[in-house]
Amino acid sequence: MPKSVSLTRRQVLALGGSALFLRTLEGWAQGEALRIGAVLPSRPGSEWEARAAEALRMGLEMARDEYGENAALLGQRLDVVLREARDREAASQEAERLIRQEEVYALVGGLGGQAEALMGVAERLRVPFLNVGDPSDRLRNEGCRRYAFHLEASAAMYLDALAAWFVQAGFRSWFLVYPEGREGQALYQRARKSLLERHFGAREVGRAVVAPARPDFRPVLEALRRARPQAVLLLLGAEAQLSFLAQYEPLGLPTQVTGFPYPETQTRAFFAASRARARRAGAGYRAVLWEAKLDAYGARELNARFLERYRRPMDPSAWAGYQSVKILYEAAAFGGGPEPARVRAYLENPQTVFDVHKGIGVSFRPWDHQLRQSLYLVKVSPEAQGVWDLATLVGELPAIYRPGTDPVERLDQIGDLRRESRCRFGGEGWGATAG
Repeated sequence: MPKSVSLTRRQVLALGGSALFLRTLEGWAQGEALRIGAVLPSRPGSEWEARAAEALRMGLEMARDEYGENAALLGQRLDVVLREARDREAASQEAERLIRQEEVYALVGGLGGQAEALMGVAERLRVPFLNVGDPSDRLRNEGCRRYAFHLEASAAMYLDALAAWFVQAGFRSWFLVYPEGREGQALYQRARKSLLERHFGAREVGRAVVAPARPDFRPVLEALRRARPQAVLLLLGAEAQLSFLAQYEPLGLPTQVTGFPYPETQTRAFFAASRARARRAGAGYRAVLWEAKLDAYGARELNARFLERYRRPMDPSAWAGYQSVKILYEAAAFGGGPEPARVRAYLENPQTVFDVHKGIGVSFRPWDHQLRQSLYLVKVSPEAQGVWDLATLVGELPAIYRPGTDPVERLDQIGDLRRESRCRFGGEGWGATAG
C-alpha cells in the first residue's frame, strides 16, 4: 500500500496541478490505485516490429515510474499492467482480462495489427483505448469507435506532411508503389489526394501494385526507368521497403526514395538497416512521430532522461508509450477520477489540452478522436558511426511558430478535416455532435 502523504496546497500546485486538480484529488479515496492496461505483441511479425514493441514497453515503463512517483506523493498508486498477445484474438482476450480482473480504467496498444481488436473490446466494455501503433485511416473513419482515441498519427497526417515537405522542396513528379488489397489501395488513394489536391504542380507519373508477401520489384524498376520521377513513395511494409531499396540501389538512379512511416520503420534500427541495404538511396528523408534530438519545449529533458535510463535514443514508439500513460494519468486527475466514462468525456472534450513535449498544446479531434500534433522530417546519415547520429532533424510540420494564428487551425493543416470524415460515433456527447 502506498504511504499516505499530507501535502500542502502549495506543494500540490508545485507538482504541476491546478486548483481544479487539487479539488479532484481531495475527492479521491486515499490509496486508490489507478491502473492502466497495455497489450503488446508477443510474436512480432518482423525484427523491426520487435524493435518498436521493445521501445513501446520502455516508454510505458518510464512513464509508469515517473508518474507513479507523482501519484505516490499524493497518496495514490499508479500501475501500468503489461500483457503480451500473439495475435488479435489473444489480444482481445488479454484486454478483457485486464478490464474485468485487473480493473484497469483504460487500455493502451495497437502495434502488430492488434488495434482493431482492442478497439472492439474497449467499445463493448466501455473503457477508453489509446491506439499507439496503427496509423490506418479506416480506424478513424468507417471503423471508428466512441471509446477509441488515436495517439499514433493517422496515415492521412503522415501523407499530407510528406507531400508538403517534398513538393515544397521541388519534388513535383511522383511514382507510387503500393501493395495489393484494401489497405494498400486506400493508402494509394490518400497519397494521390495529398499530392494532387493539396499542392499545385505535383503530379503522378507512374504507379505499381505489388504482392505484399513476396513483391517482385523488377517490373517496378523498369517502369521507374521509363517514368523518370523525381520522387518514389513506397506505401509498403518495413521488409518490403528494405527489399525495394536493395534492388534499387545498383541502378544508380537519382530519384529520391521515401517510405510510408509505419511505426516499425521509424526506429534507428530500421534506419541502420535501410542504410546498410542501400548506402545512397537508403539514406534519404523519413517522416517520424518523434525525434530523439528534439531539444525544445521540455523535449530535451524528456529525451535526456530516456537516454540516461536506457542508453539509447527515444524512438517514436517509446515516446508514444510514455505519452499514453501521461495523457491517461492526467485525464483521471483532471477529469474528476478514473471512472472510464469520465476519462472518455475528458479526452474528447474540445477544451481539453495536453502537453506532449511538442511545444504546443494538443487535443483530440472531436470528429474522429485523432490527436492533433506536429510531425517531423529526419535525414538518415550515410556516414554516421553511432546510433545517435543516424538521424538528423530537418523539418517540422505544421510549423507552430506563427503568431496570431489559431493553434488548432495550424495543427489541422495535416490529416482529414471534419467535412472529410466518415466517422459516426452515435450516442451522446462531444463525438455525437461532430458531423
